[in-house]
Amino acid sequence: MHKQYQVPFDAPSADGQPSWRSPHHADGAPYGTDTTGVRGGDTIVQDVGRPDSTGHPLNLPYPGCPPIQAVERFFRNYATFSGRASRSEFWWPMLMTGIAETAALGAFDVMSVVGVFSAIQGVLSLALLIPSLAVSVRRLHDINLNGAWLIPFAGLTVLGSALSVMGAMAALLVLFLVPDVVRQGFDFILLGSVITVVAGIAYAVCMAWPSNPDGARFDKPR
Repeated sequence: MHKQYQVPFDAPSADGQPSWRSPHHADGAPYGTDTTGVRGGDTIVQDVGRPDSTGHPLNLPYPGCPPIQAVERFFRNYATFSGRASRSEFWWPMLMTGIAETAALGAFDVMSVVGVFSAIQGVLSLALLIPSLAVSVRRLHDINLNGAWLIPFAGLTVLGSALSVMGAMAALLVLFLVPDVVRQGFDFILLGSVITVVAGIAYAVCMAWPSNPDGARFDKPR
């Protein structure tokens, strides 16, 4: 009877209290971490998140992540803005989705009219926008920066693009017949291009920055 209804704990510890150690201990599972329990210093394992196909938690950085796993984590963390992401988790999806998007759009461009091509381009860009923002925020967390730093990068990029478009429109609307307006239009284009390039370089530097262990403060078990 005792064995039939015995609580499935490990053998009692030295002080006579049952051990609360989970079967998913740190030696056998990469997604568990040992912490001190509340009963006599026993060991308790906390689950730090859902693992990917390789067993690595999705909310923790995976240094040296292979390309396929990086893309998997990119889409499985589609709208996850908490946690951290390593450099390989950011750069591999950016490279591979960029190549795939360019190839797909190139094929549609040959086979379809301009309206369909523009619609498909808009849908693809919108579909990749949220996961791209999410992985960027997690990458900032990994270098111990708040995800809010993404706002000035995006804001400066939008500002630079807007200035460039305004300059181009100013130059085209007057059909190069008013030299002062044309000159101001090119000045806007130059200023917008400089702002966009500077914002892009700063963003790329942050995304390529080495991991900072202090970024663990952004981890949230899921």
